[in-house]
Amino acid sequence: MTQRRALILSGGAMFGAWQVGAWAALENRFRPDVVVGCSIGALNGWAIAGGASAAELAEWWRKAAAEGKLHWRFPRRPLDGFLDCRQIEGWIRELHGAYTPRLDYRAALTDLYRLKPRLAAASEITWEHLLASCALLGILPQKRLGNVVYSDGGMLSALPMWAAAEVQATYSLGLNVMPRMPWPVRALLRPVRAMRGLGGPPAEALILEPSRPLGSWTRSIAFDRDQIERWMRQGRQDVEHFHTKTF
Repeated sequence: MTQRRALILSGGAMFGAWQVGAWAALENRFRPDVVVGCSIGALNGWAIAGGASAAELAEWWRKAAAEGKLHWRFPRRPLDGFLDCRQIEGWIRELHGAYTPRLDYRAALTDLYRLKPRLAAASEITWEHLLASCALLGILPQKRLGNVVYSDGGMLSALPMWAAAEVQATYSLGLNVMPRMPWPVRALLRPVRAMRGLGGPPAEALILEPSRPLGSWTRSIAFDRDQIERWMRQGRQDVEHFHTKTF
């Protein structure tokens, strides 16, 4: 059977800068046939599937860090979120318009009311699908697409390795930057994940993670250019120091 290799990118907000550095070490060693991402990983994945080099993607991140500033608000409706997302919307619109996937690409979203994951294919993805994949409940507005309200694609599984079967991957490489959730959250989501069949990674898979913690949850939503540069350097170093022929 022909091998079909998947690159799968987790959520993790600004910790996604680590993925950019990791891709700098991987882009000449691992050639995926399909790219899957959720939340910030959906944005990185869109650019990678569109042919962006790691250096080009890093410039997108530097631009976002230079221009980014969080604006908090009190939501008028429960699902509006506490963060004004207009600036994030602008960045996502620009990123979406800059690339057209050259590889098979999927973005993971979560049907909020059914607590059901969904993969959106490149042919149907608009900037709003990418925004929906990043719609962290309580922080960013939940996104209605058609008759469905979508939430962050990493809500049920921060690293969507479950998607490997759906995209018919024979080998999957995951880049996971999401910190471990508090145990009450894990306990609450465990039965939902089991019901949806969101178990462990497929047999033929490798998951790479930061060699040391990237920081607190509050750091993950801060536009700190120096910190983003450090995370990108760490991502590259972590993968370069990972000696394997599996790629």
